[in-house]
Amino acid sequence: MTDATEKLRAAAHAAFKAPFAAVLKLSSNENASLWIDARQNPPQISSAPPSGVKQADCEWRAAPDVMARALSSERAVESAVINGRLVISGDMSVMARLKIGDA
Repeated sequence: MTDATEKLRAAAHAAFKAPFAAVLKLSSNENASLWIDARQNPPQISSAPPSGVKQADCEWRAAPDVMARALSSERAVESAVINGRLVISGDMSVMARLKIGDA
């Protein structure tokens, strides 16, 4: 696992503390992905999809360093999307339920 992937995993652990009733996939352009199963409390983070899940409810795509920075706050997510560095697809209602960090 690369240093960038480790930083992304650490950022995801800090960011996703509360369940949001969905599965989120963080995909980097380095072919590394993290799956966030936030149907449970606390959300589980892994490199493989949760059992029985073939497609995430929502997917984020960006370079690992961009995604790690975006996970620092909800405002950072918004900024990355507006600047075109982070692409979000899938069920947008997931974004409404999402809480980053202690927010």
